[in-house]
Amino acid sequence: MIDKEITVYTIGDSKEVKTWSNVPYFFTKALEAKGIKINRVSLEENRIFRFLYKYSIYLWIKVFYPKSTHGYFRSGLNRMLIRKKIKNSIQDFPGSEANVFLTYSFGSKNLSPLPCILFGDWTYLYQIQNLEKRKPYWFEKMALRREKQNIEQADQVLSLFPKSSAFISLNFKRAPALYLGNVVNTEKQADAPELMAKKTKSKQLLFIGGKKYKQAARHLVQAFQELNELEWQDAELHLIGINTEDAGLPNSKSVFFHGYLDKNIDSQNNLYYSLLSSARVIINTQNSWGAFSALTEAMFFYTPVICQAFEEFTETYGKSCDFGYYVPDDSVTHLKTALTQMLAQNEKQLQKQMKNAHQKTKDFTWENYANRFLELLSK
Repeated sequence: MIDKEITVYTIGDSKEVKTWSNVPYFFTKALEAKGIKINRVSLEENRIFRFLYKYSIYLWIKVFYPKSTHGYFRSGLNRMLIRKKIKNSIQDFPGSEANVFLTYSFGSKNLSPLPCILFGDWTYLYQIQNLEKRKPYWFEKMALRREKQNIEQADQVLSLFPKSSAFISLNFKRAPALYLGNVVNTEKQADAPELMAKKTKSKQLLFIGGKKYKQAARHLVQAFQELNELEWQDAELHLIGINTEDAGLPNSKSVFFHGYLDKNIDSQNNLYYSLLSSARVIINTQNSWGAFSALTEAMFFYTPVICQAFEEFTETYGKSCDFGYYVPDDSVTHLKTALTQMLAQNEKQLQKQMKNAHQKTKDFTWENYANRFLELLSK
C-alpha cells in the first residue's frame, strides 16, 4: 500500500500554476492534502542545448517537414540527460514508495524497482495520428519507439481523456491503461446563486486559448463585430490567452485582448476569474481541439459553451449539447448563428444550460481525482 511518499516527475516546476495547464500544480497539491509527502523533480530540458537545437537541427526539420513537432525535448541527447537526472533523484529519495511521471516520454522501470505510473493527456503517436492527421516522419520514429517502451513497461498508464486511454490500450499492447476522469483546474468554489444571477444579466462573451487558436479567435471577433454593429451595441467580447499581436487584430470599444493571465499573480488571477464569473458564454471553435481544459473549467463555473463537437469532448460530455451549442465548423456564419441563439435565450433557457454545464463537471474536482488515484495505488 502506498500512503506516505511519492516522487512526482514533471516537465517544469510543479509548484508553478502555469506548468502544463496547471495540472502538475493541482495534482501534487491534492495529494499533499491527503497527507502524502511529494518529492518534486523537474525534467525540464537544458536551456542551452534546447536553444542550440532550436536554431540548428530544428530549423532544418521545419524547412523540409514543416508539420513536424519534433523538437529538442524528444531528442536522444535530452533523453540521455533526463535519464541521468531520474537516476540521481532515485538515490536522493530513498523513502519514496512510487515514481509518478506526468509525461509518457520518460519512466523509471529500468532504473528503480518501485511502481512506475505514467500520467498524461495523449501520447506522441496520438498527437501525430489524431490531432495532426498524418503519418510519422522517419526521424520521429525513434522517439515513438522510446515512448512505446516507457508505456509498455509502466505499472499503470493514466490519461485525462477517455479516447486517449482507449488509444493507448489499442496501440500499446502491454499497457495497463486507465481513465480516472477529468479535472477542473481551480482552487475556487462555484457559488451557484451568485454566478447564475450575474451571468443571466451579462452580455459578456469569453474566449480562452493561446496563439495556436488564432484562427478561431479571429473568426469569433469578426462574427461578434458584425453582430455588434447591428444589434449588440452593449455587448463585449473578452479574449484570454491571446494578445493583439498574436491575433493580428486591435482592441476596440467592445473587443478586449487580455493576453496570457498568470494565476500565480494575484491581480491577473483576479481578472481571470472576474471575466469567467461574468461571462454569459465561453466560445472556442477551433478544429480538432477547442481548449478542452478551459471549456471544462468554465462549465464548472456555470458557463454554457459554443465549440465544435470534437471527439474527446463529446466522449466526455455527450454528443447532444444541452449546455450550449455545437457548431459544425469555425466559420463566421455558424458562429453568428450560435451567438444569436445564445443571446436571444430567455432567463429560464439560459439557466437550464448553466445548470447542465455545471452538472457535467461537478465531480471533476482534484480531491475526487486524488482519492481515485490513491485507491488505485493501494490495490
